[in-house]
Amino acid sequence: MKKRLAILAVVLCLVLCSASTTDASPGIGIVITPDSQHSSPGKMVQYTITVHNYDPNAPKSVALEVDAGKCNSTWFEWTETRVLVQARSVKYLSLKVTPGSGASEGTYNWKVVTPEGSASATATLVVQGYDYACVTHVEGKGVFVIDKKVRSNTGGDAEPRFAVNVDKHFVCKGEIEGFVSDEYLIDSALGDNPNFEQMSAVADYTTTAPGDFLYGDEKLRSPFVFGGTGVRIHETYDVHTMDARLENINLHSTGDQRYKSELATINDFGGYFLIDARQSIPGFMHVKDRGEFFGNFTVCKHLIFRMPADLP
Repeated sequence: MKKRLAILAVVLCLVLCSASTTDASPGIGIVITPDSQHSSPGKMVQYTITVHNYDPNAPKSVALEVDAGKCNSTWFEWTETRVLVQARSVKYLSLKVTPGSGASEGTYNWKVVTPEGSASATATLVVQGYDYACVTHVEGKGVFVIDKKVRSNTGGDAEPRFAVNVDKHFVCKGEIEGFVSDEYLIDSALGDNPNFEQMSAVADYTTTAPGDFLYGDEKLRSPFVFGGTGVRIHETYDVHTMDARLENINLHSTGDQRYKSELATINDFGGYFLIDARQSIPGFMHVKDRGEFFGNFTVCKHLIFRMPADLP
């Protein structure tokens, strides 16, 4: 009898262990990529959240929350969401993070967690402050004149170096729904931050009296001999109508996109428009792209200049 009871006890133990193993539910895993990014006040960056379901048998509805840490929760595209992850599968979702325009420079750690705490992942956002920023927005009817000049050179001892020279002159006589001329400068930019970014925009300019016009002259130079990208961009417009103008220029001499300069612009106007873009690196390369337009046109341009990677 005792021997039979001992055998039954062993069998029961094996059954219980087997049942426990069968009923156990493998967990959830979370990964954030990239795990670290650089940004600046007002600049959006995007992370990918990967949710793993390790259970081979059943799908799971997974609730996710953002633990903002020292970040402001308003920086995050979402702070709570739920995703359905099939058995032994993964689910990808994006999370856009935009530091506020008044964000302080520093390193910020934040997390994505499940409410019950069964899984979490940590990421880092490094916010770089601007060395110079100018935001100009105008709308209305009448006359305005704007002149801008920016000069920046990191100096011969800096490594890597950066240089940019900007001159702008605008005159508006008439009625304009929107005018934008913004510049942002980070001498020692890291990650995907540009060293210099320029944004220009015009919305619905029209004349209101004979002799009215909208005139703009914008010159940007980043001299190679002073550590710049070797790019020069000159744009001039003298128009009687401009339905839309949108432009973005980025210069990268440091950071992950070092040696890259990019121009993207679209202009819908009646009048005169000039765009002259070139890159000159003595002894290595010279590229020139110039166009002049008289009449009623929509002009789009997208240019990317890169310096040879093996240059000092």
